[in-house]
Amino acid sequence: MNNNITYITTPKNAILRALSLVLLLFISSLQVQAQDDVRATIDSTSILIGQQINYTIEALANDGEAVIFPEGQTFSPLEVIESYAIDTASSTSARMKLIKKYGLTQFDSGRYVIPKQKVIIGTRTVETDTFLVEVNNVILDTVNQGLYDIKPIIDLPRDYSNWWKYLLWIIPVVVAISLFLWWLLRRNKKQKEAEQYIPPFEQAMATLTALDSKNLIAEAKYKEYYSVLTDAIRRYYEEKVYDRSMESTTDELIARLEMERDSGHIDFSKHTIASIKDIFKRADLVKFARVNPPEGKAQADRLAVEDIVKQTREALPPPTVEELMMQEDYREELSRKRKRKLWLSGIGGILAILLLATGIGIAIKGYSEVKDFVFGNMTRELAEGNWITSEYGIPSMVVSTPKVLTRQEVPLPPEAQGKIEATAFGWQTFPANVTIGVYQFKFPKGADVKVEQLISSQLAMFEANGFSADILKSEKFATPNGAEGIKTFGSGSQVIDQEKGTVDAGEYAFITFQAENVIQQLFISWHDEDPYGKEIAERVMQSIELQAKEKEEK
Repeated sequence: MNNNITYITTPKNAILRALSLVLLLFISSLQVQAQDDVRATIDSTSILIGQQINYTIEALANDGEAVIFPEGQTFSPLEVIESYAIDTASSTSARMKLIKKYGLTQFDSGRYVIPKQKVIIGTRTVETDTFLVEVNNVILDTVNQGLYDIKPIIDLPRDYSNWWKYLLWIIPVVVAISLFLWWLLRRNKKQKEAEQYIPPFEQAMATLTALDSKNLIAEAKYKEYYSVLTDAIRRYYEEKVYDRSMESTTDELIARLEMERDSGHIDFSKHTIASIKDIFKRADLVKFARVNPPEGKAQADRLAVEDIVKQTREALPPPTVEELMMQEDYREELSRKRKRKLWLSGIGGILAILLLATGIGIAIKGYSEVKDFVFGNMTRELAEGNWITSEYGIPSMVVSTPKVLTRQEVPLPPEAQGKIEATAFGWQTFPANVTIGVYQFKFPKGADVKVEQLISSQLAMFEANGFSADILKSEKFATPNGAEGIKTFGSGSQVIDQEKGTVDAGEYAFITFQAENVIQQLFISWHDEDPYGKEIAERVMQSIELQAKEKEEK
């Protein structure tokens, strides 16, 4: 139900009004009585531009009568900026008094008449009085109040409100990489300790000492026992005497030792070589013929091997400088190989973790989401970031954009200079995935300007710069605040590189508004394969609002 219509019902104990006048007297005084039923007042007859006048209507109504107060812009040339709720008040008569208030204002100086307002009470229509209101200019103090330059554009800080979303992906990956590197370094440390160089004599003695702690004789594991025992000698001779000792047979090794003795390279005694030959022959019988040695012979061979190692050490000549350098080079080569292996393992492991995390992300979020997260997406960041709402031109066009549009120079042909006023504000990404421009053209009063001709000339100018409109459509467009215009849109292509023939496809839209001699436009283009560019374009077009001329003149 209309909130300006009120039905009055008197209480049950209300006294009905008595008729005291004859019909003729009632008819003659009907107009006077009707005027007395409605009374209008204003609280001021002189205001400054933009100040509010309180316009009050008081109406008396009988029981059950509907009262309809004025609604809409019936107070023109003054504007209604607020319509208050209907209030009731007591009166001296049995009827109820209804009070309706309006807030009125004017944004241009001058003397204005508030016209009569019609109030409907039941079946009667009653008009209020007219009021004369004077609207005065605001006096500016240009002497004491200084003038200030326009403040420069301030760069807004980046929006980090979504940082926690990135942490949900980054923290597990960082933890996995940290654990892997910790395990890799720990393993490398153990390998480094294990690869530390031990001289052949100390290594042979350590092997014999470890053999004593294994208790293989008591368990009758003679094959394993003699394998460790003979390998201790073979490894010692592998590095100090004969570099093929480990792969030689017993006869080959004995023959080589005798040759080294006869040549004078090693001062071996016949007893030492005979002891080696005796131990190796017995070891061959144990390992290959499964012949157990006589009781006590295994312990005796163990002691004999230790004596042979010590005698060999004394018989060997001291190492030369070349041999010592070869040993150092060998150790350095081992160190380089270990470091190279460590780097390769680390890089390979980190890549494997990243690939695994990428695969999991694609399975959960999809390829596009992961690609934008890893490589970034400029238009997506703009679409999801903080936007700015600004006014451009006079009268202004209000537009929300990812970034503030900056003023652009508009080159006018010589014949149009001095006749047409043109302003432009624009912004675009780099590369130009999204381009936004706001244009305003003021033509001389009375000029016959057609919007279609203007758009055609603009498209022709774009084509001269390498852009061709392949599809052109047109439809009506309405802003949220009710301004109507024309939307010209379609798809086209832009020549990026003339020599290489590179062409980039995209979509575009012109939103054009015309009021008297002023044409306002918004132009936007975006890449047709970028969903976030299209999202930005739709959001920009939905945000357009045109401000009234009167408000701009304020």
